[in-house]
Amino acid sequence: MLRILLVTYLVLLPVIANADPFDEILAHCKDLPLEKIFTCIMRYASELARPRYSDQNLKKNVTPINSSLNKIAHLNGATFQWKKDESIGVIAQDVEKVFPELVHNIKVTDKNGAEVTLKQVNYAGLVGVLIEAVKELKQENKKLREQLDL
Repeated sequence: MLRILLVTYLVLLPVIANADPFDEILAHCKDLPLEKIFTCIMRYASELARPRYSDQNLKKNVTPINSSLNKIAHLNGATFQWKKDESIGVIAQDVEKVFPELVHNIKVTDKNGAEVTLKQVNYAGLVGVLIEAVKELKQENKKLREQLDL
């Protein structure tokens, strides 16, 4: 088992080393026991930006997103301090109220070695909602222009 963990660690290390926050994850994971280092690195690797499969052939029961503009109106973009940097995004608990399928609970090990549950937003999933919201705005705009004879 330890060999598998070590090999996985050595295979993932170059992938993680190319990521900007490598120093942070290394500092976060390095003092953990070997079996926890694997879990720590795997959690981190799963969060790296990468292409996602979106092929129609992989999907079933495809339906349009309804009332996306109304749903988006319930979200708030925010700036916030994220570790040492200023960042922009949304708050997972707010997204969860409107789009629970876009928020996942992730168990992580904190710097003291305790397991905590944090919420993670699937930002890529918001793209479809935003596209539909723009379409709704376009339709509203078109109706208003017709009413004004523009």
